[in-house]
Amino acid sequence: MDDHSDFELERFLPYKLMQVAERVSSELAAFYREEFGITRPEWRLLAVTGQGRALIARELAELTCMDKVKVSRALQGLEVKGLIRRSPSPRDQRAARIALTPAGRALYRRMVPRVLEWEHRLAQGLAEGETRPLVDTLNRLLTQLERMGDSRR
Repeated sequence: MDDHSDFELERFLPYKLMQVAERVSSELAAFYREEFGITRPEWRLLAVTGQGRALIARELAELTCMDKVKVSRALQGLEVKGLIRRSPSPRDQRAARIALTPAGRALYRRMVPRVLEWEHRLAQGLAEGETRPLVDTLNRLLTQLERMGDSRR
């Protein structure tokens, strides 16, 4: 049997990334629910569609890292709440373009300052000037993951 005595789970990058991501996601989910009455998947879709582009569900799934079923359920919830509208896609009649309604845009505009405040409170755990380099590092890790995925195909 191999000796893995140099393996420390608490220093294993994938494990630490998962811990941080799960905690942030869980805390934000409670925040979205309590402050705005929406779920975490609904926020993810609002955040992406709030950027102003009408997208189809497949694109939303890719951009939010959610599976099609979760996207579909979240879209239904947002539609019931009157926050999104669907319109036929000119390129694919089977797909619908999803965009925010005026009520959805208003909610998005109310939410953004609050989530930025939340982010600021989180970043207070970092030294001044560490936030941007951390985001840059995470972006490089995402790029590397894409390369690793491409090499498996």
